[in-house]
This record gives sequence, C-alpha cells and structure tokens, in this order.
Amino acid sequence: MSQTTNSLLTAAGGLLAGLTIAGLWALRLWTLLTRARLRLRKLDRVVLNAHELVETLRAERDRYHRQATEDDTTRLPNRRAAIERLTHALKTHSEVGVIVLDLVGFKLINDRLGHRAGNILLSQVAERLRRLGQSDIVAARLSGDEFTLIVQGDLDRTISVASRAWRHISQVPFALDGRQIDIVASVGYTTTDQAGHDPESLLHLADIAMYWAKANGGVVHGYAEHMGDVPSDGRPRDWPPPYEG
Repeated sequence: MSQTTNSLLTAAGGLLAGLTIAGLWALRLWTLLTRARLRLRKLDRVVLNAHELVETLRAERDRYHRQATEDDTTRLPNRRAAIERLTHALKTHSEVGVIVLDLVGFKLINDRLGHRAGNILLSQVAERLRRLGQSDIVAARLSGDEFTLIVQGDLDRTISVASRAWRHISQVPFALDGRQIDIVASVGYTTTDQAGHDPESLLHLADIAMYWAKANGGVVHGYAEHMGDVPSDGRPRDWPPPYEG
C-alpha cells in the first residue's frame, strides 16, 4: 500500500472519529436539551398550579371575609363590619352620629306571612337605606330587624339622616307577595358629643333612644340623659302594633 493511500486512510479514520465524537456530543446535547425542556414543562405546571392555588386561596379568603363581615340576607355589612366602619369613622372624623332603626311589628309579619316574606322585607328595607345615597352614610344590619346608620357629621346632620330614614321606611308601603304592607320604623340616634368616641357606647345610647321611639309608636327620637335602658312604659322591644292582614 502506497504512502498516499495510507495517508488517505489515516485522514479518513480521523475524520470518522471526529464525526463520531461530534455525533456523540450532539446526541448528549440533544438529550440535555430534551431534559431541560421536560423540566421547564414541569416547572410551568408547578407555576400554573401555584398560581391556581393562590387564586383559590384568595377566593376563599374573600369568601370567608364576606361571611365574616356581610349579612347574607340583605348584603349589608353585619354588626362586626359596622363596628369596624364606626371605629374607622371615629378615628378619621371629629363628629360622628349613630342611628339605630327597628321595624315595628316585624315579628308579626314573620308569623303571618312566613320567614321568606320577612327576609324579602328586610332586603327591601336594606335597599331603601342604601338609597339614602351619600358617601358619608354607612348602612348595616345589626341583627334581626335592627339596622344602623353611621353618619359622618354633627347632630344636625344626624337628625336629618334619621328623619329621612324614617320617611323612607314608614311613608312608602312595601310590596310582599302581591300585597301592600305598611311598616313603621322606630329610629333612635346619638352623636359623639353625647356618647364620646367609643363605638359600643354610641350603639348602646342610640339603641336606648330607639327603645323610646318604639315605645311612642314608631317615631324618631334622640338620646337624652334622663333615659334609662328600657322604654318609659316598660314595653318590650318587639311589641306589635295592630296588623292588617
């Protein structure tokens, strides 16, 4: 075999060896890239699952917050949320008024027409209180047929809102199951000038004033120092007026 042939064979062998090594490196690189792609896909799934988990947890948090702070029947803030709103108002405004509103004869309507009709009535009352409209008024349901209005303002402003709330409830009949129902609201109010800046004290004194308003047949009554913890005639809070079925 000539020297030229040997040289060619040697060169060819070196080329084949180089191609083989290059092929092996290419295969290794392809394998690494494939593994990287698989890991990226897994990571994408992990990120997606984490995102879905965060959204689920956020939705659960919002749901629990609504359950803790929103009344199911009326969609108004509940008592807990009302106290939070009142506490915030007391920190940010020098004068705040609190109004407590109760529906005269609501228990009798529940007994005569059923709880479904009672819940519809509560929702309608809530909507009328919402329509008082101004941003300086917060409506909430305390419990049963008792609502509160938190007013950012002085005594005159509180009296004005209390009177409007009474008219919204007492002067326009409610429609329940095809019949017109007249409801009278008992409205009591107080302000920080009388009760100071303690949320529970404000609600308590407004509630006392509401007792007196109810004892007088459903009117608007402001708190006064001579009032005790019960109406002047000792009638319970849920005494019913005559009801026309």
